[in-house]
Amino acid sequence: MVEPLLHFVVPFVSLRAVGVDLRKATFASLIALTPDLDVVFNSHRSPTHSAVVLGLVLLAFLVLTWKRKTARPLVLLAAFGVFSHLLLDLFQTSTPLFWPILRQSVSLWPNPSFHMWSEVLVWYPASWLDAPLITAEGLGISLILLAPTVVQIVRRGLADRKRGRVKSVQY
Repeated sequence: MVEPLLHFVVPFVSLRAVGVDLRKATFASLIALTPDLDVVFNSHRSPTHSAVVLGLVLLAFLVLTWKRKTARPLVLLAAFGVFSHLLLDLFQTSTPLFWPILRQSVSLWPNPSFHMWSEVLVWYPASWLDAPLITAEGLGISLILLAPTVVQIVRRGLADRKRGRVKSVQY
């Protein structure tokens, strides 16, 4: 399991790099965490990790919001977040990417030649997480990736304060 922090940070940084504003990038990155909510139901890598199932859910949201032009981009950003989650998981371990069309999990790891391999899909109740929620490596990578955004936010805040646009809050 790719740790939740990386599932958040990777789409966030990707979206910020192409100019998506902070709120929308945060929204998409929070949505990227939703496939792992299956652990609440004592399962992991369940249908919530299927591109087919998630694609149908996102398509339904797109149809429901089609007339609201402001909502369409949010659904597309959510799709980016969710599919980034699935892509990251493919490099970690087998994932039921094409369930229910294929009853096999697929992975791009550990094959160094990046050939897709598959194994029989078996769902079982999970009484434990299959990986730590946070690792030193994941935290380090996340901090490095987030640093430019944090610096930008701090610089903008300081510049706004200097121009008198922001009044300090007193408690």
